[in-house]
Amino acid sequence: MVITAAALAVSALPASAGAASPDGTSGNPRSVGALPQIDATARAGARAVPLSPARRRQLLDRAADAAPDTARSLGLGSHETLIPKNVVEDADGTVHTRYDRTYAGLPVLGGDLVVHQQGGSRTVTYAAQGELTLGTTTAEVPAATARKSALSKASAEGTRKADAHDAPRRVVWMMGGRPTLAWETVVTGVQQDGSPSERHVVTDAASGTVLASAEHVKSAQGNSLHGGRVTIGSTPQADGTYALIDPERGGHRTLDSSVDSRGVLFTDDDDVWGDGTPSDPQTAAVDAAYGARMTWDFFKDRFGRNGIADDGRGSTSRVHYEQSRGVPLANANWQDGCFCMSYGDGADGQHPVTSLDIAAHEMTHGVTSATAGLGDFGESPGLNEAISDMMAAAVEFYADNPHDVPDYMVAELDDLHGDGKPIRYMDRPSKAGVSAVGYAPLDYWTPEARWKEAHMVAGIGDHFFYLLAEGSGQKTINGVDYESPTYDKLPVAGIGRSDAAEVVYRALTVYMTSTTDYAGARTATLQAAADLYGSQSDAYEAVANAWAGVNVGNRFVNHIAADPLPTEPVATGQPVSRRIRASSTRPGPLTYSARKLPLGLSVDRATGLITGTPRKAGDYPSSVVVTDAAGDTRTFSFTWTALESGGHFFVNPTRYVIPQWGVAESPLVYKGKPGKAPSDLKVTVDLDHGFSNAMLIDLIAPDGTVVPVKPWGPWVLTPELHETYTVDASAVTKTGTWTLRVTDATPGLYDLDPGHLQRWSLTF
Repeated sequence: MVITAAALAVSALPASAGAASPDGTSGNPRSVGALPQIDATARAGARAVPLSPARRRQLLDRAADAAPDTARSLGLGSHETLIPKNVVEDADGTVHTRYDRTYAGLPVLGGDLVVHQQGGSRTVTYAAQGELTLGTTTAEVPAATARKSALSKASAEGTRKADAHDAPRRVVWMMGGRPTLAWETVVTGVQQDGSPSERHVVTDAASGTVLASAEHVKSAQGNSLHGGRVTIGSTPQADGTYALIDPERGGHRTLDSSVDSRGVLFTDDDDVWGDGTPSDPQTAAVDAAYGARMTWDFFKDRFGRNGIADDGRGSTSRVHYEQSRGVPLANANWQDGCFCMSYGDGADGQHPVTSLDIAAHEMTHGVTSATAGLGDFGESPGLNEAISDMMAAAVEFYADNPHDVPDYMVAELDDLHGDGKPIRYMDRPSKAGVSAVGYAPLDYWTPEARWKEAHMVAGIGDHFFYLLAEGSGQKTINGVDYESPTYDKLPVAGIGRSDAAEVVYRALTVYMTSTTDYAGARTATLQAAADLYGSQSDAYEAVANAWAGVNVGNRFVNHIAADPLPTEPVATGQPVSRRIRASSTRPGPLTYSARKLPLGLSVDRATGLITGTPRKAGDYPSSVVVTDAAGDTRTFSFTWTALESGGHFFVNPTRYVIPQWGVAESPLVYKGKPGKAPSDLKVTVDLDHGFSNAMLIDLIAPDGTVVPVKPWGPWVLTPELHETYTVDASAVTKTGTWTLRVTDATPGLYDLDPGHLQRWSLTF
């Protein structure tokens, strides 16, 4: 969510998650790998510049000194404090400062924000918007109770040997947009695959309910991959030996964890490491050191990033890591706590999990943690995994190692599942099928993505990146055949993998926050593309179209995009007011025209607002034409149904959003015989919501009298409600406008998608 404080923000389409109606082909297709055209709207100097440690420290110190004034200017409360976390400076002097937030000294989880400042102009990207106030910061539930609950939850989620060495800390939980005082307990142990476990469990400090539980050790999956003969960094020691410390990359260290899990530094007499076989313990160390070197160089050369945290500090790699004494780790993982990667030797202890794409994937988790801090809830974990896959592919192409031919497959040589296949295909993720851990990557976004396993949800982002880099359809790259379909069956033109990575990196480091989901990622990447290439560029349209290709947001055709048209049925005798919302990458206003709308409706040429009262029922073969100032047009054709409404039966089939913890009201006009309403008035309601039974439904009579229709409950998972209720309305008159009011009474601890009142009717 971007709140504009001044005129700096670039325009971006709303990040809705529905695809526009397919009705044509994309304009001006571009060849794969061509340099994106930069138009006049691109912000000159939008690319980030490398920061010296002194300059970075200066900017962070300046932000810290100004933090109280910044908080006040943003309208934050007196109990809120901003703490600078990271900073990005563009060539034109624009500074993007990322802040964590506290409330009365308590960390606010999901309260982070980014301030984009250019001179006197400023915009702000919030992880969560909404007033941050608490009635009290005193916990009703003791810390010991929260710790016990967290240990139980972690064990239930599969953490073995669970323990919580540190006491729970009080926090403010803001992930759902509603602040809640909570306890955060860090439970350590071992995951089911043998990886270290660091599970964060958040517990409501008033009720003791577990609000969230998420694993913080980010793991990739693989068994073995070698890069052949490679150059790695080492450092001479005083005794004449060499240590596997890379002096040119922040002193990155590679350790042997086969004896001590903390790791022992690899040393060698002749500075020739490994023999290329798993039987030599140094071979895995070579692969790990090489992966760290290539990943460091990629981020440095392409983006000017000085190490994972952009502070010049090298990380640590631990190879031959065991899940427990004598039991090999069949995985690899990144941990923020030790700023390190741990690589196992596969399930059989003979296949080190040290491939280049795994190394790059893991270290990108570190970059994400140091920047956007993509969280552990909703779609953010899947997006986190996807960005690691994107950058892993980019690193492979950057390294261009003939022993590991660059491709768009994840862990393609590791045979993790014993079927000889990669764990994810970026061109069509579902090709991987159902894995040994019970999931198949998603090709396209669905509303259920927020609830599914992170690596499964990563398929959406992987597919987007492939489409953005290479485009849709069939092609062969480095001898590998790809065939990438799109959700709306329309083609996507790629912009090349280097520029695709540039867009994603800028979006990650400048615009994404801890709560960014795929809709938010679309907005962030469009902003990044507008910065780099301009909002009128082919690259900007390609970003939108690649997202539309995975069912996130709207597609540009002939430079025009539109939200899904509100073409659900209308009803005779019921007033209609529906707006066509469209945009163009060409400057100037849009105009609208329509043909064969339901009789009685018309469209405003300047605003796209369709109004009127349908006079005749039937199916109408309608179309709406949107024209931009450059003369480009886009036609949307559809069948629009007008239902009969009158006599004893009156219906409003217009779809209304039920906001989370909000109210939806739908009017219905009665124009029949006057008199009192019956004592057995039938109210039929059709709605959808994650907890439909938690909706309160009232009928408001023409004179304002409120007639209860449905109380709260029962408390069961019911995603849809289709019911007819009988109410006594004999005390009020029939004639006039009736209103159905639906109130979302879901408890605040649930972060659900908004519901929809699909239609309702009255039978007198």
